[in-house]
Amino acid sequence: MSVERNKILARRFYEEILNGRKMDVANEILSPEYVDHSAAASGLENFKQYFAMITNVFPDIKVTIEDLFADGDKAAIHLTIHGTQLGSFRGFPPTGRQATWSGMDIIRFSNGRIIERWSERDFLNMLLQLGHVQYPQ
Repeated sequence: MSVERNKILARRFYEEILNGRKMDVANEILSPEYVDHSAAASGLENFKQYFAMITNVFPDIKVTIEDLFADGDKAAIHLTIHGTQLGSFRGFPPTGRQATWSGMDIIRFSNGRIIERWSERDFLNMLLQLGHVQYPQ
């Protein structure tokens, strides 16, 4: 696979699956052996369940790709994520508030599909905006 093809797959992951909610695209571009290391979701079906949970918490979640770099079988993506918390998140009750936070992902490709993803999210900034935590006075 070429680096350009990998970039296209990465963009499709965010734009069609995460933003477009097209799970048929997940079947097409994610490997059946897909592992999301940060979500502890191994396998395509576990990814779908994890994503359903996230969209239950943030039904309007939208991911914007700020930067995308690819080399060899990996891509690095800098993201901005925006959503309104309407469900419980990791024990925090819904607030109805909106938040915008950043994230970084590394995606690995194999045989024309996405096979692994590592994610880091600025959850502290998100929790501050949602009113769940405060900076010490």
